[in-house]
Amino acid sequence: MTDRFPDDVDDLIKKQLATGHYASADEVLRDALHALDSQIDDWKAIEAGLKTLDDGVRGISLDGAFRLVRKRNNVA
Repeated sequence: MTDRFPDDVDDLIKKQLATGHYASADEVLRDALHALDSQIDDWKAIEAGLKTLDDGVRGISLDGAFRLVRKRNNVA
């Protein structure tokens, strides 16, 4: 990779490379950006759910929410 990063970012990339789970900085950054994208989607869903509650619309039960999360993540 030819990009120059601030020292703190470079240290984080090197830390991940040292685990042996990644072969290149590109792989580290790709996974990090995918995780960030997923996190942003999760926050948007939370915000939408909170808005629904603020608008007085009844949501689903906590058990129902956990079932959906488990289903989404293929967890029994």
